[in-house]
Amino acid sequence: MTFKSICSLVFYSLLLLLTACSDPENETDLVDLFSVASLDIIAIDFPVENTQDIVAINTFVDYEIEGLKTNGINTIPITDHIRWSLSAGAVSRIDQNGRFSSGSVAETVMVTAQVGYLSTSLQVTVSAAKFDRVIQLSNAPVQVNMCQQQQIKPLGSYLNDDGTEEIRLLDNSIINSITWIIRNAEDDSPSQRAYIATENNVAMLQALEAGNVIIQARAISLSSGNEVTSDDFNQTLDHNLNSLKLCLKSETDLASCTLSNASVAKDNVSSLIAVGNYQAADGSSFNRNISAFSKWGIDNVSNATILFSADRKQLDLTGNIAGTTANISVACGNIEQFVLDSEIKNGVVLSTDVTCDSSNLNCLRATAAINITEATVTSLTVTANGTALVDNTALNLALRPAKIVFNVTANFSDNTSQDITTDTNVIYNNRNALVIIAIAGSPGQYTVRSNGNADVQIIYQGQVFTALITLPIPVEVPITGTP
Repeated sequence: MTFKSICSLVFYSLLLLLTACSDPENETDLVDLFSVASLDIIAIDFPVENTQDIVAINTFVDYEIEGLKTNGINTIPITDHIRWSLSAGAVSRIDQNGRFSSGSVAETVMVTAQVGYLSTSLQVTVSAAKFDRVIQLSNAPVQVNMCQQQQIKPLGSYLNDDGTEEIRLLDNSIINSITWIIRNAEDDSPSQRAYIATENNVAMLQALEAGNVIIQARAISLSSGNEVTSDDFNQTLDHNLNSLKLCLKSETDLASCTLSNASVAKDNVSSLIAVGNYQAADGSSFNRNISAFSKWGIDNVSNATILFSADRKQLDLTGNIAGTTANISVACGNIEQFVLDSEIKNGVVLSTDVTCDSSNLNCLRATAAINITEATVTSLTVTANGTALVDNTALNLALRPAKIVFNVTANFSDNTSQDITTDTNVIYNNRNALVIIAIAGSPGQYTVRSNGNADVQIIYQGQVFTALITLPIPVEVPITGTP
């Protein structure tokens, strides 16, 4: 932005500030001005590669816009401060989230997005042409490495009543209805190298192995009413995987994370991820969490249980038997074990070790041993004569009792608790024997000797609780008699 334009913006802002309070229209202008200023943009537009300008009747499209930064180069997605509208007389509708719902008749409408004082418009044709078949896997070439995924945007043939054809991106209602057929290119056999998942009207090509596949799309033609299968679409699933390793989900630096001397307490959960290092086209390398499309296994399902998280971004391991070890294996590529088609769809987690044939260059594997330990003590809860104590905080008593009785509870990492008052491993360290003295044979019980500050340190399995009690001077009760 030039110095002159900056000065003009400041001047315009000051002018609006002076007049906004008395003029609602100027107040709106002021809000618009600051909406644009907060985003640091000078223009808005519909993204060329993601915008549909032909839409079928009785469907919907979610429109988005992007903003051009003040440097005139970079763009950013705009999600807030947008006002959406359609040209007058439109049968179709658009809500303020940008969802365009086409009407039941063909029409041409203008879709307008406004952010502050900036606006942009798109001419949209609502077409009555009916879907016939898928003619292209995606509107652009698809490159995907094994154990990664890539969005595809299939193109379809739509036929008008007069026989003319329209070729455009599939409508949301169509893309959700497609059955995808994938075969191995070399022998035409059913393939587990890839899977196409459709969710929220988005189709993702998931590559589980490297190699060449043939993909077909099967759907009901709205033009003929018949089930139609597309021609063959040839697709290569690239390798480009340099290495594979296991890390804890809590690790944020995928380049340096490692998993060694790992352990999990019995009944607790440890979350693991598979990290793949890939070779980029420019010679550089990059790391990705590829847990979802890797294949997982365990050597002994009695020692621990493994399953995917709901989003498949991590593998959750639950320790079952303390004192044992769970050997976890993960592989990217075509493993030696048999895999069901349902596991390809929902994620491969086997109750056996996963392995790669030593001569198979299209399979990489990593392993880790997870030790299952006893549940650990996370804290101690202590009461004195039934009153809850706060660690290292004095309890001031109004009356001095003859005896102090501590009750100690250990809280464990598996969310269980246990009374350990009389456990022989509990250490009671009385640090002021002038005030209280331990009662022999009764752990946690003390006879009060005098007023003052009782201080008992309670120790169990590394957890320390300091019990402080302030004991008052005994209240003397006057003796009265009959004169």
